Amino acid sequence: MRIRKLFMLALLLFTSCIDPLDFRGGDQREHLVVEGSFTNEPGLNYVRLSYSKPYDDPYNRFVHDAEVFVTSSERERYYFNNAEGSGYYYPGAPEESFGTVGHTYTLTIKLNGRTYQSEPALLNQPVPIDTVYFEMEEREYPFPGYLKEEIRPGYRFLVDYHDPAGDKNYLRWTFLSLYQVRTQPQDYITPSGEKQPKSCCVQCYVTESLANFKVTNDRLTDGQQVINQEVLFIPFERYLDMKHKLTVYQHSLTEEAYEFFRIMEEQKQSTGTVFDPPPAQVQGNLYNVNDEDEQVIGFFDVSGVSKKQITILRKDIDYPVPYYHYADDCRTLPGATTEKPADW
Repeated sequence: MRIRKLFMLALLLFTSCIDPLDFRGGDQREHLVVEGSFTNEPGLNYVRLSYSKPYDDPYNRFVHDAEVFVTSSERERYYFNNAEGSGYYYPGAPEESFGTVGHTYTLTIKLNGRTYQSEPALLNQPVPIDTVYFEMEEREYPFPGYLKEEIRPGYRFLVDYHDPAGDKNYLRWTFLSLYQVRTQPQDYITPSGEKQPKSCCVQCYVTESLANFKVTNDRLTDGQQVINQEVLFIPFERYLDMKHKLTVYQHSLTEEAYEFFRIMEEQKQSTGTVFDPPPAQVQGNLYNVNDEDEQVIGFFDVSGVSKKQITILRKDIDYPVPYYHYADDCRTLPGATTEKPADW
């Protein structure tokens, strides 16, 4: 008991000696932030440019006027154009702009008289997805705007695949979600609290890109059949109001990309206690061609991609799922349209 009391006293003294960090230093500088992907799948290729901002600045500063292109080891060049009103750049000829397995690709950004480049990266052979399926589960989920995570019913998506033998394989997953949703515009209330029903619209189809930092390697599974690999958890909420189609993209990463996303995943999952390991330095793969001392934040990911789609209907879920409540025109949801998709 005495040892335990001494330990608690020491812990109290230790934690009381931790000085608070002041992020409001006057020497904060803006840094170019780059997020990009180039794959063998035309619809996944993009570059996003912004500047880092001080911690108390609520607005992102996006870059709209850069020259952006990707070049290959075969001297092919793909130009990216800015999407109006955002920091996203997309290929000028989307259906013709995609990578080839075995080729090496480099991102170039010309901005304000400076030239930035990524390290050349090899586009690896994709690892095919055998099966994608889901299981129902309840778990804590961090909703934006909530002070704490709440336990929500939802589904966890899993994949099976066969790992190629003899090679080091690194995988990551991204997703394209297409779902049908019904809202309640008749219940709309203005910010001032006045009830002001809207006549449109109740039913929409929403397209949403989802991604996380989850990665894996084949250190323990080289050449084996991998089953029940969890790749995503999302709550039912609006995703299961009527119908949900999810496309799973399985990225075959370079080792450098794997290390980048692995560290990002670890830092995202950190609980923030004094016993957590100190944050690792996240090394990107971009640099200023003429000034090696300038810090450029982010990563340009080159990866081979395989994909598989799954469709879930509300009637297939043997669970009392509450209907989604959104008291507004469904067209105000990001990515929403009233036009029914051709393959719906």
